[in-house]
Amino acid sequence: MHTVVVVGADDLVDDVRIALEAEGAQVTVVPDPTPQALEAADTAHAHALLALDESDSVNLAAALDARELNPSIRLVIRQFNRALAPKIEQNLRDCSVLSLSSHSAATYAAAAIDPSCFLGLEFPSGSHSLVGFSRRGAGQAPGSGRAVGHSGDETVVFGTIAEIGAAAAPLARRRRGFRWVAARIAMIANEFDPLVRVLILAGAAVFVAATCFFAYALKLNPFTAAYFVTTTMTTTGYGDIGLADKALYLQGVDMLLMVSGVLVANLAMAFIAAALVRAQYTGLQGLRPIRDEGHVVVFGAGRVGTRVVDLLCELGALVTVVELQPQSHLLRKARSRHINLLTGDGAHDQTLDFSNVRSARCAVVLTDADMTNLEIGLGARARDPEIPLIMRIAEPRLATAIREQFGIRRTFSATALASSAFADLAFSATARGRVSFAGTAYRLDETSAESADRTATPLAVSRPGHESVTVASWDDVRPGDVVLTMREVAR
Repeated sequence: MHTVVVVGADDLVDDVRIALEAEGAQVTVVPDPTPQALEAADTAHAHALLALDESDSVNLAAALDARELNPSIRLVIRQFNRALAPKIEQNLRDCSVLSLSSHSAATYAAAAIDPSCFLGLEFPSGSHSLVGFSRRGAGQAPGSGRAVGHSGDETVVFGTIAEIGAAAAPLARRRRGFRWVAARIAMIANEFDPLVRVLILAGAAVFVAATCFFAYALKLNPFTAAYFVTTTMTTTGYGDIGLADKALYLQGVDMLLMVSGVLVANLAMAFIAAALVRAQYTGLQGLRPIRDEGHVVVFGAGRVGTRVVDLLCELGALVTVVELQPQSHLLRKARSRHINLLTGDGAHDQTLDFSNVRSARCAVVLTDADMTNLEIGLGARARDPEIPLIMRIAEPRLATAIREQFGIRRTFSATALASSAFADLAFSATARGRVSFAGTAYRLDETSAESADRTATPLAVSRPGHESVTVASWDDVRPGDVVLTMREVAR
């Protein structure tokens, strides 16, 4: 019997324990991983230790203590520090290091590109290249992915996210040219105070009427009449065209024109000045209206959100990030114009409006609080009832309930996404997690072509200097390839 020691005491530990016991493993959970507790758990004779505490240092210390007790034990370590993780793997024999945020971020990013995607992976591991599994309904275009199974009336398609995402909608790009400029002007004009628009229209009407009147009364050409009206309304008064010797009714009309010009100009300037003050105050808060359409709005940029933003940028998506306390990494991306960054609370109505979520391709809600995520998601839904929502919910049962009761298309628990990967890593270093459809679970493995299990189904290969590509059979696999395979899990 495979014996496993699991370190930690949170929902992830419970999910991993259940997955391991389903595989027939004997599991011992150690909430407080002191050397004495590890020894009491018989770590010296265990096959594997999974260090899943919420502290990187505790996990690393537990792994090193376990290796002291059992030099041949397999180590699986949870680490939040993505830069440190590969260095630990390279320097500790028979050790796999997995970041919960990195693992789950692939699914969030893939679902943002193709909302029917239910599992995404970085392949090869640690790259920015995404592959994933999507569901296609009857009569729906399958895209250029590969059909790998059926679930009722649905077809399950596997492929690179660039391939299968093309079936959902093309990625938006920032528009340029005359039509883009005209659209921007129209959108800015619509944001003016209604009274300002009335004053501007009234001023324009007075200007046109006065130009026509003086062109007729003074026998002037239209351009000269417009020049005279402009100097009068702005009170410039060059005196080259005068009305001192003209009829009294002309002088009266001219005085009314002067007064109306002063009133319209001063009132308009007052409203414009107030608008500029509001814009400056809002700008100092890090908020501004987003004009893009078809963009992906990411609410929350912690460990998971930052990784999702990186993956979306790599895919070429137009990204707007809403984060109250952005990290320096995001600030650099915003300065280089790789993303739009709004420094604000996504749960506030003003921030939601500024993000232009009603014109977005989808909203990805990734803050650390489930209720905040639900509030943001429902706020986005109020602005566009049809917007695809990709939502992070930590509690798996709550995620399912929200998806069913609120009709939110995709809710994912980062813990649930990663638990099977952690459990399978206790048995093999090649494990990448599991995918389930049509009542069957499949284990995913990433390995070299030379050591791959040829009874498994090959899904994709990665070659040096080339992007990941899907394959139809083992005949498409070459020596030196890194292969992603799928194998049915025995019940």
